[in-house]
Amino acid sequence: MSRNQQLFEEAQNYYVGGVDAANRYHGIMKSTLFVDHADGSHLYDVDGKAYLDFHTSAGAALFGYNHPRLMEAARKALERGGVMNFETKDHVELAKLMSKMFPCAERIRLGNTGTEVTQAAVRLARGYTGRDICIRMEGHFHGMNELVWYNHNNEGTQDAMGEVETIPDTAGVPECFRSVVKNVEFNNIEQLERVCERYQGQIACIILEPVSFNCGCYPGRKEYLEKVRTLCDREGIVLIFDEVICGLRMRPGSAQAYYGVTPDLATFAKAIGGSFPIAALCGKQKVMESLAPLGKVGMSGTYTGALMPVMASKECFRMAMEPDFYDEIDHKAELLYGGINDLFHKHGIPGHCRGLGARFGLYFGVEDPETDFNWRSAKKAYNLQQARAFVREALDAGMYFVDPGKGPQPPHCGFGIQHSDADLNSALERIDTIFAKIK
Repeated sequence: MSRNQQLFEEAQNYYVGGVDAANRYHGIMKSTLFVDHADGSHLYDVDGKAYLDFHTSAGAALFGYNHPRLMEAARKALERGGVMNFETKDHVELAKLMSKMFPCAERIRLGNTGTEVTQAAVRLARGYTGRDICIRMEGHFHGMNELVWYNHNNEGTQDAMGEVETIPDTAGVPECFRSVVKNVEFNNIEQLERVCERYQGQIACIILEPVSFNCGCYPGRKEYLEKVRTLCDREGIVLIFDEVICGLRMRPGSAQAYYGVTPDLATFAKAIGGSFPIAALCGKQKVMESLAPLGKVGMSGTYTGALMPVMASKECFRMAMEPDFYDEIDHKAELLYGGINDLFHKHGIPGHCRGLGARFGLYFGVEDPETDFNWRSAKKAYNLQQARAFVREALDAGMYFVDPGKGPQPPHCGFGIQHSDADLNSALERIDTIFAKIK
């Protein structure tokens, strides 16, 4: 029995299901991966096996593992006593960097997780507008809280207006929460306008992922996002961009700069901390100042803005602002995504790879890339069986991908800045061999 399996069996005596977080259970491995250490672009398990990592800690490890600048920032924070629950000069310096990077960031409030800041964003929108209804897009994911955790994996029925039945993604959600959450299709402005007309004067916010990496790589259309911005301005609705995954991953300014559409509020996490736990709610001053202590909307926490994540985040932003940072990401993306698409074609496997910046999805079974813009169409075409066969072979070949699970869409994958050209070319060689087996 492997050491990994021994630890998993032991862990089941203490942790529910043997894991500290449900998504860490890997259905193909029939366990979880117990990591001994990580360095650069690789994970090393407790049995000594190396994996070229294409999960990158669910997107948090954009800067790779054991990055010397981040390790030095952490060391300096420890030397200062592990400060938390107080402000420091580093908090001000980080805020300046964020406001320079993100167009909407006139005011900032830090948090610890993406779930925390998206929850706060919806609460803030309700407090600012005095309205209750939150409109969200089916297929998108905004964290595990009752304000937004609906219709990520569930396809609800649609009525004549285009409103999608609101279905919680977890048990334990009271009906009173569901009644103030409305769902529509993404990239369908006519549906959104009809639903906004139905609930006119009651809508606090529209929340969406401008690029929904939680559905593989489900991008918004520029003209759609522009029209959503116009609609929100006309109806007095707070527009929230969930950039928890987009943040720092694609061009300076992330998705809001990429599309040229500035939201009222935006949420960030994952890559902005370089694997250290930090998140941010950023937004326009007039909305953000409804937060306490200036306003009546609460958002605070004991561990919020702990010094070590703040100092690490400063280094992440400084690296992202260096001249060649995004050119290098684009180079790696072209090498990897173009190479994978060539292999789909070479082996006659229906499907393609779509990515933006350093995050991508593998769309087995989805032949037309235009299908990616419609969640319902993509999920119908997605070949889950072949996707799982790929991941099974990838694990054997020393590449870590998460289990696609029960679908209904590709999980998001990614690379980091420490993935070298040699790493990516090695991955393409291994994928070539795998595709030959599973076609």
